[in-house]
Amino acid sequence: GERHSDAIRMIEAIVDDVPEIQSIHMIYDVACIFESAFHRYKPEWKETIRARIRRFHLYGHEHSCHVLYNLFRTQGYGLIIGEEPEHLWFIILHLIKSGRVSSGPDVCKR
Repeated sequence: GERHSDAIRMIEAIVDDVPEIQSIHMIYDVACIFESAFHRYKPEWKETIRARIRRFHLYGHEHSCHVLYNLFRTQGYGLIIGEEPEHLWFIILHLIKSGRVSSGPDVCKR
């Protein structure tokens, strides 16, 4: 399962550094799970933290997630696509050596 502790610590650090912050809008692949878990952990921040799902990752979610967590359906996110990090990784892919095999051992047998 997805652990949210890193994202929670990051949000806490932002709020500690900028206490006058009024809202944080974030994009997270499992925003539907994270947002409800975070609001249970910090109910006083319910109006401050908003998490949404990138378009690419939204297709793996239920219809209710499409309605509630879509970037284009949420005020405050503008027309951001949310795939900018993937575009950057694609551009610099030739600089990165892969240390991870993406397929199982039986897939490439001849």
